[in-house]
Amino acid sequence: MRNPLRRQRKPIFVFGGLAAVVALAGAALFAWWNTNVFGAEALCNGMVASEDVQSAHNSRGRMAEVNNQMAAASSEFRCTVKRTSRFIGTDDLEVVVRTATESRAFPFTTATWKNPSAMSYFKDGASGAVSDKRGWVILPKACWSQVGSIQGSRRIPPSPNAVAVVEAVVEQGSADREGLARLLVHAAQKVAAGAGCSATELKAPSDLSALSKPRRTDNQNACGLRGFSLPKNSLVKGLVEPGQEQLTDKLSHTWACDMYLNGTSGAQVSFSASSDANIVDGVLRDSDSFQNLGGNRGVARADEAVLHCDGGDVYFSARWNTEYDGVLLGLAEYKPDAYVEIQKTTFQKFLDSAADSRSCPHVTLPSR
Repeated sequence: MRNPLRRQRKPIFVFGGLAAVVALAGAALFAWWNTNVFGAEALCNGMVASEDVQSAHNSRGRMAEVNNQMAAASSEFRCTVKRTSRFIGTDDLEVVVRTATESRAFPFTTATWKNPSAMSYFKDGASGAVSDKRGWVILPKACWSQVGSIQGSRRIPPSPNAVAVVEAVVEQGSADREGLARLLVHAAQKVAAGAGCSATELKAPSDLSALSKPRRTDNQNACGLRGFSLPKNSLVKGLVEPGQEQLTDKLSHTWACDMYLNGTSGAQVSFSASSDANIVDGVLRDSDSFQNLGGNRGVARADEAVLHCDGGDVYFSARWNTEYDGVLLGLAEYKPDAYVEIQKTTFQKFLDSAADSRSCPHVTLPSR
């Protein structure tokens, strides 16, 4: 007669083996979704490293190209990379990395890069800045005539007045700023090398400028600048009144202040200053729009200036958002010429207060 105990052990053995198989399969599936095991180490035709995408989100996951466009026999590219994960409660990340040509002082004068005080600027190494959602690195000057951009299926060649950059836009999720900075610098290094304009200044920063929390504006010392205030005729009761402001680290070579004004209009005005040589050189590519200030003090126009200061050239600017423009231009007493004068007066007051902080000469803006 067969031993009944042996018949009882067999299903236990089978169940144990099945459990082990299920556990191994689960571990393999977990590794597949949450690591890049057996995945590509380089993406976007080698322009973006999988490790850098992981670093930009400060977590692990599966890397894949969603879209990739690259110009033949050149360094221009536009590539979308997605990092996915499962079962660990981590959001997916989707980031677009691309070469681009930007006009002059693009970080401070275009709506694309609004709120410059919310950016973390590189304290050394490459010229760049990052936020939780986007970032940029300026390519070396030798690249500006070599690197263009990709639009649709077309290569857009470099522009004689433009600055060549590598940009990243986070379409899904939120980026780790230090990780995004590394991704941008490493991609910029590969673009420069491919274009034959590589330079030693394309290095990852050792630190990023610190962010401050929004605070109430001191009407007599706006943006932390002694004696700076907005002109009375630039304020409109109920629509544009002093409110809050946010500043970047004063110790950084690039500084910015965003003034978020009280009122129903949503008006905002931003001020900036930068001694970054790439920023200054980019501005001066369109030097015809500036007037010489005389006495070897620099050049300026109504809302921008480059001054010859003790430590080198410094760029200053002011930018009004469209809501602020609409308020002033929509009022009967503010004709276009009058509004230009308001801009000039506001920028003049900013320069008068900001010059000392950068050891710059005091100047009077040209009349036109």
